[in-house]
Amino acid sequence: MEVRVLGVLELLGEDGPVPLPAPKHRRLLAALALGGGRTQSNDELLDAIWGEAPPSSARKLLQVYVSQLRRVLPDGATIATRPTGYALELPGECLDATRFERLAAEASRASDEANPALAASLAQRALALWRGRAYADVAYEDFARGEAERLEELRLVAWELRLRAKLDLGGASQMTSEVLALADEHPLRESVQELAMLGLYRAGRQSEALDRFAATRSRLRDELGLEPGPKLRALQRRILEHSTDLGTAAAPPSRMDALPEPPGPIVGRAEELDRLRTMLRSGTSRLIVLAGAGGSGKTRLAIEIARERASSFANGAVMVELAPVHDPSLVVPTIAHALGVAETPGEALLDTLANALRPRELLLVLDNAEHVRAAAPAWVELVSRASRLTVLVTSRAVLHVSGEHVFPVGPLQEDDAVELFIRRARAIHPTFELDRGGEHAVREICRRLDGLPLALELAAARARVLDPQTLLDRLASRLTILTGGARDLPARQQTLRETVAWSTNLLSEHEKDAFAALAVFPAGATLEAAETVGGADLDVLTTLVDHHLVRREDASGTSRFSQLETIREYAQEALASNRTLNDAVRGRHTDWCIALAERAEPELTGDTQAEWFARLEAEHDNLRAALVELQSR
Repeated sequence: MEVRVLGVLELLGEDGPVPLPAPKHRRLLAALALGGGRTQSNDELLDAIWGEAPPSSARKLLQVYVSQLRRVLPDGATIATRPTGYALELPGECLDATRFERLAAEASRASDEANPALAASLAQRALALWRGRAYADVAYEDFARGEAERLEELRLVAWELRLRAKLDLGGASQMTSEVLALADEHPLRESVQELAMLGLYRAGRQSEALDRFAATRSRLRDELGLEPGPKLRALQRRILEHSTDLGTAAAPPSRMDALPEPPGPIVGRAEELDRLRTMLRSGTSRLIVLAGAGGSGKTRLAIEIARERASSFANGAVMVELAPVHDPSLVVPTIAHALGVAETPGEALLDTLANALRPRELLLVLDNAEHVRAAAPAWVELVSRASRLTVLVTSRAVLHVSGEHVFPVGPLQEDDAVELFIRRARAIHPTFELDRGGEHAVREICRRLDGLPLALELAAARARVLDPQTLLDRLASRLTILTGGARDLPARQQTLRETVAWSTNLLSEHEKDAFAALAVFPAGATLEAAETVGGADLDVLTTLVDHHLVRREDASGTSRFSQLETIREYAQEALASNRTLNDAVRGRHTDWCIALAERAEPELTGDTQAEWFARLEAEHDNLRAALVELQSR
């Protein structure tokens, strides 16, 4: 439904125009629309309907008219009764004046940001809503005159903005007649005369531009007793001087759709895509970080949402691969190169890049950013200085910068993981089929591999020579069997071991030791256990969680820290390779478990029995691992 006031008043429903019962109902609807959802007092409505001579029964008649108008309003619109009057409540932008003001404001913002193409488009859309004078039925009535004049002024401003944008795009020859027509219609409006002079000059008609200034000056003197304002005088001087800055403004940036083609449709991720769509549509999240463990599918998710949403950005979407960039100081030059922005002598490249991005409405995807996070403050600055830029980052670690919206990317749901495995297996082995036993084996493979897409693809690659049950039997050593990724994958994704190693290489030595030490906990660890056994204080644990090498889970109000099994196997190898660390950690682990058992024993028959049984249940696998260790000594 729609209420139209930018012309003769119209009420539209699903099937077209809705007839109004009588002229007084039209005046009532116009008066309510003036409020834009605000309460219109009874006195204001009485004045709108009857003017200065309402009948004695006016208040009762007002209630009748409101009731009759309610009955003809389309679904979604209502007239709400308020203590002092009534308010017209419309869903969304069902009042054309509201939609016009939003589009006009967006056009003005695009003009301020030196994006004339977008400004012209938005202004044209705003002006297309007009069908005549605002509130044409009642425009000269006292109750409507002020609002009608305000809207007419906004219309004229939008018209000027559109013409200026068109001139800036190089359309002086085509637009001059329209500009002159508007200038002749408003001979005392200096902003319009300025446009006319500029259009004439850019069309090669300098003398006519100067004549226009002289005529405007005479008219202002004769009719208003005023001299032209400083902007108009400055324009005259620049025309006389043939100032170079009067030339056509720079052409708008072209679309830059530079996104890789995915190998096939995405599997799963419906919920994640819905949430990302909402974030990108809202415009409130303009630095979004897809953060997750290596191989969790961050890049694939980023490509999918970028390709889907690219058309909603005037200048498209571009992906910049940061994995080959090892020096954070080279990130800005890499982005500039990808966007075709050249260095300007005497200007910092970040400033040049920010200036180039300011007029662009662009989705910039920065892929694999975890190792160059030191450059993240530059991305924050770009987002703050280019208000139509949105940056989507994929990273194994959060950035820890202002304005960052972290979007966790976890493993696939089990059914989606199974579907991905089967698709990849059939891509390699077209006759791959599953019987009931094979389906069970594939589900167990997906569980063992934590639903990580990269691990599943590496496992599916073995379908050429191994049936699912045999593959499952060999998964006791995931890191050994999960190799041989596609040759077009980066080296860090050719094997599962390389994928995890890429993440651990970003850690300090102390953090690497703590990461390895946590592998001694098959059931995960409390904060106290991680600190006592693994030497992982709060800062270290935070780093490991940020890098998605450790997960924090809350169970029964207590935080526990654990590792995905694919990552824990790598940590176990790292721990075993350092004999001194391995012996020390396993010794502390058994000591901690013995101390826990000793503390628990007297509590198992007391008032806290249930609490301690629950705690021992949570630590069951850790206690069993300690027993195995003690038996092996």
